[in-house]
Amino acid sequence: MTLLPNQWYRLRRIAVPAIVLFLSGSVSVRAELYFNTQSLRLNQQQREQADLSRLASVDAQLPGEYDVSVRVNMTNIGKQKLHFLPCGNQLCAMLTPALLRTWGVKLSAIPALSSLSDDEPLNHPGDYITDFRESFDFEQQQLNITFPQAVMDNSHRGYIPPARWENGLPMLFSSYSYTGSQTKYRGEGMGSIWMQYLNLRNGINLGAWRIRNYSYLAHSNTAGTSWNSMQTWIERDLPGLQSRLTVGEAITPGLVFDSMSYHGVSLSSQDEMRPDSMRGYAPEIRGIALSNAMVEVLQNGNLLYQTFVTPGSFVINDLYATSTSGDLQIRVHEEDGTVREFTQAFASPPVSVRNGVTRFSTTFGQYSPGSARSSGKTQRFWQGEVLHGISGNTSLYGGAILADNYQSGLLGVGQGLGDLGALSLDITHAVTTFVNENQQKGQSLRLRYSKNFDSTGTNVAVAGYRYSTGGYYSFDEASENYFSQGYSGNQIKNRIQISMSQNAGQLGSLSLSAWQQQYRGRHSPTSRSVAGNWSKNFNGIAVGLSQSQNRSSRSRQLDNVTSASISLPLGRWLGGENTSLRQSNRITHSSNGLTSMTTMLSGSTLGKNNLSYSLAQSRSRQSGNQTSDGTALSLSWQGDKGTYNAGYSNFYGQNERLTWGVNGSMVVHPYGITLAQSLPEGSSYALVRAPGAQDVRVLNRSGVATDSRGYAVVPTLTPYRENEISLDTGTLSDNVDLLNPSHSAVPVREALVLTDYQTLIGYRLFIRLQHAGKPLPFGTVVSAGQSSGIADEHGQVFISGVPDKTVLTAALSDGKSCKADFDTRGPGIRTSGGLLIASLECQ
Repeated sequence: MTLLPNQWYRLRRIAVPAIVLFLSGSVSVRAELYFNTQSLRLNQQQREQADLSRLASVDAQLPGEYDVSVRVNMTNIGKQKLHFLPCGNQLCAMLTPALLRTWGVKLSAIPALSSLSDDEPLNHPGDYITDFRESFDFEQQQLNITFPQAVMDNSHRGYIPPARWENGLPMLFSSYSYTGSQTKYRGEGMGSIWMQYLNLRNGINLGAWRIRNYSYLAHSNTAGTSWNSMQTWIERDLPGLQSRLTVGEAITPGLVFDSMSYHGVSLSSQDEMRPDSMRGYAPEIRGIALSNAMVEVLQNGNLLYQTFVTPGSFVINDLYATSTSGDLQIRVHEEDGTVREFTQAFASPPVSVRNGVTRFSTTFGQYSPGSARSSGKTQRFWQGEVLHGISGNTSLYGGAILADNYQSGLLGVGQGLGDLGALSLDITHAVTTFVNENQQKGQSLRLRYSKNFDSTGTNVAVAGYRYSTGGYYSFDEASENYFSQGYSGNQIKNRIQISMSQNAGQLGSLSLSAWQQQYRGRHSPTSRSVAGNWSKNFNGIAVGLSQSQNRSSRSRQLDNVTSASISLPLGRWLGGENTSLRQSNRITHSSNGLTSMTTMLSGSTLGKNNLSYSLAQSRSRQSGNQTSDGTALSLSWQGDKGTYNAGYSNFYGQNERLTWGVNGSMVVHPYGITLAQSLPEGSSYALVRAPGAQDVRVLNRSGVATDSRGYAVVPTLTPYRENEISLDTGTLSDNVDLLNPSHSAVPVREALVLTDYQTLIGYRLFIRLQHAGKPLPFGTVVSAGQSSGIADEHGQVFISGVPDKTVLTAALSDGKSCKADFDTRGPGIRTSGGLLIASLECQ
């Protein structure tokens, strides 16, 4: 049996340096690497018997398949498995027209290739392509290819041909987020409240097709159980159009109009399919909690998100993307039963695309506003949006909505202003027909701006202003009025919003987000939300100040909250390996007279800091000088099968609460079922398959490790980009070896790509073999199944992946072979440092 190419490469890298060091020989270094076999300290009989043909030249390698890194015109293409053939004293890759196409070669520019089939081997590519060059660095396993620029696609930086995109394996998955709580209230007849919330993102992948569903289940002992399937749709990529087709209940892209839910069909361009150099907003929610609070995020009355936060500032940045614009309602349930509400608007950056780039969407379906959904009332509509970049950093955009009782058109321009930032201006004209045939016409003017001022460290992420005339209604407002004569919503007159940050150098950093909306009518209220923050780090000591002010159109009450904090790096000061331990202090004051003070210990430990913990003690004082104390403990474990949370809080004299939660996913694929961490929407995923390799970690992926069968799901790959997935060989058990610890993949959006790792399961054997009473000749190849090794001048061989019982086969130089039966329970077998050591006669 001969060596497999990958095994030969692996053994060569170990064996050749070991032989040189052991024999104290010399290596002659020239422009081309050369192993001088004459320098080996062998006697004449050993030299005559030794099989040195494989060691005579470093470049003389075995043909076969190799996993190599490919570079085309100095650009990294990624890892690919290619077949190599002898080419002089080295190896050359077997290329085909199909392979050249995936590397960005324009076959139409090479007449000699136009008549060949895609899988026709090109034994001498230089005969077809002038100035073609190829070199294979065997030791680095890197193939370097050079093509003349004239035959290459004029691709932009970061371009990966769609031919390399992978649709992935068939799969069925459910990504879940479950939270629960039990609150016991003090006092006669108060009792307990149980609450549970399960958010599900379900899906099926079949080739290029995707089926997706969002559902949630809510239960409490006071309100009972409610189940809501929010959205179900089918989608698939259309690479030729750089777009995606969607059918079902989904969200419009929101390129120029506000996003909205619909039931129908949509075709829209996808920016993520473009190269990095041609690519142009999930909302981030900030707030302040006065105690250990439960935070809920709602949109159109639907509960989108629920989590538990500690006292002080909080940030929510992991919402499922349900819309790119529109208002969110945030409810903060404090420990004392107080419910605080505020509204946050989404803000899109100014509309702009690069010169020559076109983005579009077209949607046809049925729309139902929030007030009409329970009755099932809908109206048909068509919406079209388009953006196009022209010269001079200018973008033109427009759109139209045509519905049964509503028509609108939008025209706008986006302008890059160089050092002054970017600006977009658009106007919308709308015609609304109400139930009584009353027709209203109006216009809405919108101005948006963004700029990063490098000289001052100021970043204006979004600044926007919209003004609407009296007869203007958005599509949502018009639909609400049409379907519900009792609609009491106020007509929006204007809205202004801004989000900015300021780097003040040694003075710290500042951030501000503000939003205000005015309604028409003499007594119409104004909604407002303002949040500001200052923070500074002094050698690990973090200090911060926060201020928020909120007023809703319903309550008309102003809610002011001020907070100050300081966090100390106890772990660093105490020394040791765990430097994550911190002690934090915070004081918070609300305009309703509540003042709270909290001190907290927090940190992470175990594994690679997989366990996070916090212990907090707080004291609250009402305006009437009534005080109450509270204690809170929380734990969070991030494992390979998900994240697990638990917490306890005691608000002395009022209530105590237990909280718990788990989020993760279950993935069904052709190789079985694998439990994994949550699968983020819009990401791509990899199925690690390393049979028999248990508890092997995936590099740079927190908490991801193979299960008892050797499978794992990596949840965070970048779609349409090169992704490297590598296993940590330092976590392999003693009886497992990997022939290929690294793979690369280019998955499409939400694809599950297979990364198949070849494993050798068995013992590591160091054996001395004799034939006819003499040690095996130096350089003899010895095989045990799929594993092989090379004999040194004493006939000693190292082989990994050896089973309990096997037959060792030695390929002798005269073309013959000899065999030796090996049994781990045989006589004379001993163990040292994880190796089995033995001596056998080869017959």
